[in-house]
Amino acid sequence: MTIIHISSSLGGGGAEQMVLQLAKCSNPHLKTMVISISDDNTLEPKFQEHQIEYHFLNITSFKNLSLKKGIVKLHTIIKDLDAIVFHCHQYHSAILATLYSTFYKRTPIVFTLHSSTIELYRRKLILFATRTFRRKDIVFSSNAKQWYLKNSAIIPNGVDFDELAMVSSREIDPNQTFKFLYLGRLSDEKNPLYMISAAKKLIDNGLTNFSFDVVGVGHLKDELVANIKSESLEKHFNLLGFKSNIKPYLQSANSLILPSNWEGMPMVLIEAAAAKLPIISTPVGSIPDFLNNDNAYVSSLDEFHNAMIDCFKNYEQALQKAELLYTELRSSYDIDAVYKAHLNIYKSVL
Repeated sequence: MTIIHISSSLGGGGAEQMVLQLAKCSNPHLKTMVISISDDNTLEPKFQEHQIEYHFLNITSFKNLSLKKGIVKLHTIIKDLDAIVFHCHQYHSAILATLYSTFYKRTPIVFTLHSSTIELYRRKLILFATRTFRRKDIVFSSNAKQWYLKNSAIIPNGVDFDELAMVSSREIDPNQTFKFLYLGRLSDEKNPLYMISAAKKLIDNGLTNFSFDVVGVGHLKDELVANIKSESLEKHFNLLGFKSNIKPYLQSANSLILPSNWEGMPMVLIEAAAAKLPIISTPVGSIPDFLNNDNAYVSSLDEFHNAMIDCFKNYEQALQKAELLYTELRSSYDIDAVYKAHLNIYKSVL
């Protein structure tokens, strides 16, 4: 069997991180290949480090000649391989695999949307119309099943819990700055501009010894920088850009915040759970299926700052929540268990 992951890019998002994790698991004993639709190569060093074969199709649009060239290039890469399974990650990858199956060889397709829904109705219709090409759709929870998906299997995202394990316990030091960690794209769904409002509300409530460590890049960076400057909040923000190794930031932070407007199942929450880092999150996508107010802080945006204040002021309780979350997720969200569930699907669709 040859597993071919088709991804929109090799960028630093959660879907791409999951592709990396799955490829790392299968690569030692099964032929594994990663195909990137675009030329975004942020995570390329990670694939090189683990000796995972990858290729870029350099498709710039699904409406121009680069799409045809990309499909031809894909065929050139895989035409001599046998027993292929396509695992398509996100919408464009599923469409690319469907087109390949139409014009070349019909190939089993497994599809993970990596989101709780699709905003554009046209894309829902296309996924519904092409569902016969897909053998199995993977969703993160029963809440993520949709009419335009086919024959859904529920498998959560996973991370390497051993790799992210803390080397020492977290300590509470009232004399040190309390670090809120934002880890993700600076884009609309992640809602990074909310941090400006949160910072102002924390200050209004008399809390000043805090900072936001912002790890990530995206199109909202310039607006975030401008708002930080206009509100004179520079001393409360550390914009760190993209980091290929997030473990030091998970270990040095006091809490992870995720004020997202919409989500699928964010990898960063499972990574934080593995590092026993207290989490504050909005209840969007599949998040409520594994986060609650016993093991984390789950809050609407209207009350999000109050959850941050509670975490700040009652940090012992926050650490207890994080310990409980770690215990609850350790077995079923570890990448080994998640990969085995995927492998069973790969075998079944052949």
